[in-house]
Amino acid sequence: MNNISEKEIAALGDHGIVTDLARLLSARHWAHGLTLFSRQAARNLLLGNVRSRYRGRGMEFEEVRRYQAGDDIRTIDWKVSARAQGTYTKLFCEERERPCHILVDQRRALYFGSSIQFKSVLAAELAAGIGWAALKGGDRVGGQVIGDYLESDSRARRSKQAVLRFIHDIHQLNHELARPTLVEPNGVKARISLSQSLEECRRITRPGTAVFIISDFHDFDSAAAKSLSNLGKHSDLTLLQVSDRLEQRLPRLGNVAISDGKQSSKINLSNSLSKAYEQQMSERQTLLIAAATKARAHYASIDTSQTAKQALIRLFADQK
Repeated sequence: MNNISEKEIAALGDHGIVTDLARLLSARHWAHGLTLFSRQAARNLLLGNVRSRYRGRGMEFEEVRRYQAGDDIRTIDWKVSARAQGTYTKLFCEERERPCHILVDQRRALYFGSSIQFKSVLAAELAAGIGWAALKGGDRVGGQVIGDYLESDSRARRSKQAVLRFIHDIHQLNHELARPTLVEPNGVKARISLSQSLEECRRITRPGTAVFIISDFHDFDSAAAKSLSNLGKHSDLTLLQVSDRLEQRLPRLGNVAISDGKQSSKINLSNSLSKAYEQQMSERQTLLIAAATKARAHYASIDTSQTAKQALIRLFADQK
């Protein structure tokens, strides 16, 4: 039984252990200076080339005027032409917005950090900043928040309420990480994998959607690489990998005490174990970068020693 109160969990927000709702909401102020789809300033930090913001755009009706030589006969408005006893054609303008879908990881593996915040908090604040920036740009905003056993999703809409709902889902699943035990819900047989979430993302997003994936990619494997490739065929992908320097290599050799908060044990960190760990980390990272390149995705790594504001301004600040 979880015996920690929400008030006690909220107090952890002052230390970067869980999200602070006020910080997620206030991100709208600094996010107004971001230009998500103009990546000239961040070209040296991201994989892939700058692509058109308007990939997958549609057409919006603007007005009717008299038919002129050279106009497409398929756009003739026959009803208006009959009423006005002349030939009239429809004019269209390009839509200057696109759906923006943000997939943010809030699973147990992200509940860790050795610097100013946990990876889960950094991921949450990155997602909030991107959501506010997309709304400011006139784009529709939706997303997925994935937990260990639960996943919430919201379809893209151009409204403040859409961003607020998305932030609420992030905040709620983030605070669940602070519970002493994570109980598997009845009827759920397995934890949610990144591969499954990427497949769900492909299913619910429209072609031309700008998809931002924010995760530590700790379970990125060949199945996830395949899902990412499929998603990249119809989406404009950006991968933001949250990381912590302490995870890059095991801290020291010898006997080390470990604990999950309830039980404790000791493990002998031998030289061979350290090398195997570093090799595994390196192989996963190589697979991720190769898959990002194949999917024509933009990629950036963000460490927990940076704030979300610092990282996003570095990547997407409007240089106009």
